[in-house]
Amino acid sequence: MRAREFVAEAKYGSAADVPATARKLPKDQQTAIKGALSMPDISHNKQGGSPMMQWRFGIALAGAPNYPTEPAGAFAGDPIVTTYSDVELEMVNSAAKMVGAGRVNKLTDNRSTEADHVYKISPIKGFKGYAR
Repeated sequence: MRAREFVAEAKYGSAADVPATARKLPKDQQTAIKGALSMPDISHNKQGGSPMMQWRFGIALAGAPNYPTEPAGAFAGDPIVTTYSDVELEMVNSAAKMVGAGRVNKLTDNRSTEADHVYKISPIKGFKGYAR
């Protein structure tokens, strides 16, 4: 933290200390914004805030109230990195170690297969010179 950052916090308070308020806006802006809401528990500007939770809220809002959204998706908000080779896996592990990102969980292997519903046999009849 730089000195100018904690001096500003001492003067103005940190984001965690300052609640959202429309009173900071000019009166004409306050009266023009109908139904303004604040959601401090998902603010990513405050300590422990979560941009992921704001994104999940947006997804839930798009389907609300008829299409429920789970609090966490398949990856529970974890960043997902995919690798196609052991060299790339080594790069990810090395970078994670460099920045202290903690453990890297391998969720799937480096092989992909066609889904069961994919038609794998060509409907085109073979012809002279066509090799399978």
